[in-house]
Parts: sequence; C-alpha cells; structure tokens
Amino acid sequence: MATFPVSEKICSLTKIDLNLLTLFCLIYSMGSISKVADMLNISASAVSQSLRKLRELMGDNLFVRSGNNLLPTVYADELYDNILPIIDKLSTLQPLSSLVKKKRLTLYTEAFISPLVVPELTQKIVAINSDISLLHRTADLNEAKITELLNMRQADVVFSTFSVESSNIVCQKICDMKLVLIASRDHSDYPDVITEAIFREANLVGYNTKNEKIIYHRSIVDKKFRSSERCLLTTSFASILIIVSKTNCLGIIPEMVFSTYAEMYRLKRLDTPFTLPQFSLYSSSRKEIDKIISALLVDFSVNVSN
Repeated sequence: MATFPVSEKICSLTKIDLNLLTLFCLIYSMGSISKVADMLNISASAVSQSLRKLRELMGDNLFVRSGNNLLPTVYADELYDNILPIIDKLSTLQPLSSLVKKKRLTLYTEAFISPLVVPELTQKIVAINSDISLLHRTADLNEAKITELLNMRQADVVFSTFSVESSNIVCQKICDMKLVLIASRDHSDYPDVITEAIFREANLVGYNTKNEKIIYHRSIVDKKFRSSERCLLTTSFASILIIVSKTNCLGIIPEMVFSTYAEMYRLKRLDTPFTLPQFSLYSSSRKEIDKIISALLVDFSVNVSN
C-alpha cells in the first residue's frame, strides 16, 4: 500500500464535500430522503442531488430502496462506521462548544420504567463526582422510535422493554422485570391472596401506554379476569402509587418499584390466582458514546441486575 506525505493526504480531502458526508450519515440513520429534507428544511431533490454526487464520488450505490425505506449497502455500512467518529469529533469545533465543561447525558425512558432507572442512575452520577448532568425525558417507545432518538442524537441512552438490533447501537439486557398486584394497607380489606371473583370486580388503576407488549398482556388479563373497565388510566406512574395508597383501588407495578416505595406509600402486595406477565429491561446507546458514560452504564447495569 502506497504512502503519501501528509500534505498530499490533506490535499486529497478537498475532493470530498463534508456536507455530503453529513447528509449521508443522516440518510443512513433515518433511511429516508424525505425525512432528512424535512429535518433540514430543504427540498428532497436537493438531498437526492447530494446523494447522487456522493454515489459518483464513492463509486457505490450506497443505498437500495425497499418499500419506503433506503437500506444501506455493505460499503455504506463500512463508510458510516468510519466517518461517524470523525464527524462527531469535528462537531466539537463549533463555536463555544469547547467552553462547555459539563457533559449532559440525555436519557429517555417509558414512564413506568422511570422509577427503576432515574433515581439509581442519578445516585451513581453523584457518587462518582463526575462532570455529567442528567436530562431525563419520557416517551412512548418502540424499536423504531428508539433507533431514531439515538441516531438523531436526541438521546444518549434509552431504557425500555425493547431489544434493539442495529449496527451502530449497543443494546444490553439490564434485568427481568416482574409485575405485582398492590393495594393500600390502610384503605382496603383485600385478603393477601385474592380470588378471581374479587379481582374481576375490583377497582383497578392502570398505566396508559402505547407499548404493544403491555397492551397485549393487558388484553389477555382483561379478557379472562375482568368484568369492567379500569377506573383510571394514567400516564403518571406516581399517580398510580398515590391513588392506590389513598383508595380501595388495586394497581399492577414492577416488583422492584414495590420494594422501593412500599413503605413510603404504605402498600401491600397481593398474590393473584393467575400469573402476571414479566418483561425485560434493556438499555440502548450509540456505539461511540463517551467512555465515562459507557462505564457508568455498565456499572449501573450490574447493580440493577443484582
């Protein structure tokens, strides 16, 4: 393999338009020319023209169409893996970016997962006395949404019940999440082991979600063991705990949450005559995530799973 003086290498880079490479990364992440055009507020034809130029420059088609999506070629996969770290480093050269000392970890979770993740992760950040600040947001998530959040740099890490498969995303199982039926110690006369008849007629507080896994398991339970609608559906997980603690309503929550908040909200666990579903908790992040944050997530994963 021939080697060239550094000056010649640098001169050869003038043939490559950095804008073409950044557009390529966006198309690779979103799988759609129209979505990239909408995000950048430019025409789809302008994006297509840039892609055509890069195809000619690289001597590869880069993407093939499959329905409404653009799928990367093998060459495109290799190109993306090679240029993404470079573009990330170049982004630090933007004005004022070097003045920001504190790294912000943007975290997305489904609402019912928040109590499992956010307090523990915040405690870890404080304990290591790092320069990391935490920004937490909740959203209805699925595999496509998680991939979009990470690839578009809207999230650094996402905790969900979905195992995401993507070439540039690291997804690891954190723990299994068992659900339990709860009631108030002070406002209910439910026995420790309830019957199907009691459960069928009880007032039940539910978590309002678009999570397909939860909806599926809920429909099975409702079909077999419920005679009426839930008295409340809410997106606020805290509301479920408060309402159950102050009323005769029942609720279904993760066992880990019950262990943490049972004393605070004076809750008791009820055994059911049927098996409640179990979910797995996963963390998803980009492969090139900051080393400090990566180490933090590994340590967090170990502690939560134990």
